[in-house]
Amino acid sequence: MLKGIITLLVFQFLGECFVKLFSLLIPGPVIGMIFLLIFLILRKGSFPSLDTAIATHLKYLPLIFIPTAMGIITQFDIIAKEFWAILTSLVIGTILALAFSSKLMDYLIVKQEEES
Repeated sequence: MLKGIITLLVFQFLGECFVKLFSLLIPGPVIGMIFLLIFLILRKGSFPSLDTAIATHLKYLPLIFIPTAMGIITQFDIIAKEFWAILTSLVIGTILALAFSSKLMDYLIVKQEEES
């Protein structure tokens, strides 16, 4: 499991360095996840210690939502003022994500059937 945690930290560090180097507005951990995805695609799979580390972290994922909920409570006046903009972006973002995901699944299913 230690190797998996170190792998996650290395990719987060690389993402942070990339963001600082190119002065991007995207969070470093997001770039790190993209780098990890590319690494896993090139490697053609994961390894057991990484799987264990990820499963352990996912067990505690709900704890991340507690600060978010507190932020919503403390910033209620700002959220109320920008309600329609937030709602519109959430709806459009959800529709775009669903459309992209469905097209990707169609493509992957067709590709898998061609290989079989």
